[in-house]
Amino acid sequence: MKEKKKTINQWMVQIPPIPITLVHGERENIDEYMEIITKLRKAKYQVEVAESLKEYCTDLIQEIKYRFNIATSEIVKLASEIMLNDSKNKDKLETILNRSANLQEYCNDVVYTLRSEIENENLCLKKFSIQKLVKNAVRRLEDIAKEKDIKINYNFQYKMKDIVIGNSDHLQAILSQLIGSVIRFNHSCKVIITVHLFTIKNYIKSDNILQFRIHDTGSGISKEKLGDIKAKLADFELVRDYPLMLESGLWFVNYLINQLNGEMEIESEKDKFTTITCNIPVQLF
Repeated sequence: MKEKKKTINQWMVQIPPIPITLVHGERENIDEYMEIITKLRKAKYQVEVAESLKEYCTDLIQEIKYRFNIATSEIVKLASEIMLNDSKNKDKLETILNRSANLQEYCNDVVYTLRSEIENENLCLKKFSIQKLVKNAVRRLEDIAKEKDIKINYNFQYKMKDIVIGNSDHLQAILSQLIGSVIRFNHSCKVIITVHLFTIKNYIKSDNILQFRIHDTGSGISKEKLGDIKAKLADFELVRDYPLMLESGLWFVNYLINQLNGEMEIESEKDKFTTITCNIPVQLF
């Protein structure tokens, strides 16, 4: 006996859209995605600013080198000619020649450091004498300081280890810039350079810190201007004001210190003093 086929009735059922509420985890994922997008945009902008700065620095290097070479060569030429015909002023002319040589050496240091940074060279760490580093920086600018009645003294921590390992080229440029800035903006004052070497211990490791403190009794900086300077040093986007910051050398110094994973602090009071403290990690030898 044959089985009867069952008739199956089919209906189309439409289900209305069901609203979905994102759980907390899904919402966090979207927030993280938007945060990444924001960071990428900021990074792109920073790259564009860095490229612009690189181009500016390249032109600046050539201009500095060109002007210094012309100036020093003319000074040497004129002084040499005068010395042949005027023996009375021989001592003064020798002083001029020595200052010219010091300025040329100072220029070469700045140009070398700038060029190395722009070309992204990894300057190797090497051992150096802390005392020799400081004394050389002072020696190059001491004659110019005397002309403006500025006395420079330096003190080293008692029984401080003298030989350490670090980027002596950057440290030399930092000291030269800071001392040079004091001389440029002041008259008839005292400059005291204090040097310490100490260790900071934490749970992970111990850091050896080389500290330079440059204190002067010059014209000082007003509270408002000091706040403005600190803001410019802290804000990367204000790097576009680089030519203005270059005038005091502080932006360049701050840049080099950051490259060395160090820190810089500025204290000042109008018509009383300015103290700049640089803490830079080094290795013991």
